[in-house]
Amino acid sequence: MIKKILSGAIATLLFFCTMPTVNICVVNGENPILPVIPRKNMYGHAYSLKGVTLGGAGIYANPKNDRARNYVIAALNSAGINNAMTDYEKILAVNNYLCQKLDYAHYATEENFSYKKDWLPFTDYCLLANSALCAGYADAFQSMCCALGIECWYVTGYVNRNNRKDSIYHAWNRVLLEQTKYYIDVCWNDASDNAYFLAKTGWEDHKIDAEHETYKISGQTFPMPAFINAST
Repeated sequence: MIKKILSGAIATLLFFCTMPTVNICVVNGENPILPVIPRKNMYGHAYSLKGVTLGGAGIYANPKNDRARNYVIAALNSAGINNAMTDYEKILAVNNYLCQKLDYAHYATEENFSYKKDWLPFTDYCLLANSALCAGYADAFQSMCCALGIECWYVTGYVNRNNRKDSIYHAWNRVLLEQTKYYIDVCWNDASDNAYFLAKTGWEDHKIDAEHETYKISGQTFPMPAFINAST
């Protein structure tokens, strides 16, 4: 797949009318610096401030659901996340980063391929590689958002594309932005110039089966692959 340079300009224009307002804490030149909140509430649980990105944005974790592992934080830094960004801008930056970094892992769709032998493309461990399946895109996006204190759900269901008669099992996400739910499909954004970015009601070609705080196949439920340096 030929990688794109995703500016996010179209998505920003489409979202402009509903983009939430935020309180500015300090002004540094032309860039507003937003406050780093010591605690966030997600999934009905308290998440405490664990640290900040290189750009000063808060990083959050919960003892039972710590998404802010070293490789996730490294991805947030590579995505340029900083404390002058609103949550909307952070979501857009994470989406664009994953679209630029990852290619679709076609090798993992072969008939004899088993996630039980290699779960990297199915989980947020894809952040340590350069390819993923839809599950990997969704898990990585969820982990990065959660580490930023943005509530994000892992959505599973069925999709029908290009007028196919058969449906395909698929994974995407739902985020909570200013108390409003939006759906986002980062995997399909990678091939559609952000056509599946922040939709309140989803899309006609996506049928939801379930929404998960933690999916059964994820970096939170599967151990780090043995061939990856454990120090990450």
